[in-house]
Amino acid sequence: MRFLALLLLMLWAGSAGATVSSLVADVRSGFILDSQDAHVPQPPASLTKVMTLYLLFGAVDGGILNWDDALPISEKAAAQPKSKLGLIAGETISVREAAKALIVKSANDVAVVVAEALGQDEDRFAEMMTQTAKGLGLKDTVFKNASGLHVQGQVSTARDMAVLTMALITHFPKAYALFSEPSCAYKGQTYYSHNTVLQQYEGAEGLKTGFVSAVGYNIISTAKHGAARLVSVVIGEESAAKRDLRAMRLLDKGFHQVDIQQQAQDEGRLKKAFNPLNRRAFIGPSPVGTLFPMMKTCVALSRRKCLDKPNRPVAQNIAALPTSEPEQGDSWTIQVGAFEGQDKARRIAEEAIGVLGITQKEILTPRADNRFFRSRIRGFTRQEADRACQRLKDARWQCFTVAPRS
Repeated sequence: MRFLALLLLMLWAGSAGATVSSLVADVRSGFILDSQDAHVPQPPASLTKVMTLYLLFGAVDGGILNWDDALPISEKAAAQPKSKLGLIAGETISVREAAKALIVKSANDVAVVVAEALGQDEDRFAEMMTQTAKGLGLKDTVFKNASGLHVQGQVSTARDMAVLTMALITHFPKAYALFSEPSCAYKGQTYYSHNTVLQQYEGAEGLKTGFVSAVGYNIISTAKHGAARLVSVVIGEESAAKRDLRAMRLLDKGFHQVDIQQQAQDEGRLKKAFNPLNRRAFIGPSPVGTLFPMMKTCVALSRRKCLDKPNRPVAQNIAALPTSEPEQGDSWTIQVGAFEGQDKARRIAEEAIGVLGITQKEILTPRADNRFFRSRIRGFTRQEADRACQRLKDARWQCFTVAPRS
């Protein structure tokens, strides 16, 4: 009988899935008030969208986008699996609508729209997400997409997600208020949040739920009692109900610890037993600013696609892409780099065109030798080429002009 009970216990443990990671911390001090396996890397699921929103808020805060700007919807975005808003390729969604849909509906199609607007494609946006994570000191986080749909290698930890949340609250306090909204609307239809903690816990302010079968049910929650604001993270619970209950119990425990800490401070015996999170993430400036030049380029390209033919590749909206270099006549060329891959040489030229805001120019990717492809744009007068290069240099690009061949 004892053996049978042990066997059943082992079978139950094996079916429970991944380790449950959890943490609750004080946003103001950065102290971890309680944690369990908070350093274990696991799939973040839709908690990934917190970083997507962090970059979107950064773009608005930095003047790259306005809340009322229209973001184009691509075929890839419209084809994303649920949960989704049901976007239609060729149409648009405003930045404000996109932010609310990511928070309330956890819309995967909207995540791709944001990724393509700020990164031109989702792969490059994921690289921007990971770069930002490293800038925030998230040592155990790697992003592979903007939505959190499961893919090998996309991981984070409860600790890293807590730091990201604190950074978002500190760097974008006005935008953070969107997480407390219980609903969102798009094209006349209203969608309601299924975040039970937000609905049931006193003082709750948000933040994000998630689920993938590879890990289970995840949630980040924030709440405020008096001057104290806490963030709790749960990753890998076996049901939504258990996840939400654990999150609320963590918040209860955290606020109790804050009360004990405050009493100890009042009595002159402040405890030193709490471990601080990485405060560099939410004290210093946001690392998103380093991505602004790339964001400007991709937004420009995204707008051109939207205004021209949204579902055609960017290259077709600009010009044909010959691989030879028939430079003749009076046409001047600018060169913005040389790269081992021809695709990268072409992509960089497209980005430069986006920065310049020009059309009807020809992209050239001639091979310089057996290794490098030049990244060139042709179709300028001499004065235009000089001005274009100067504008790119002002934006911290490398550029030089190439005279026409006689």
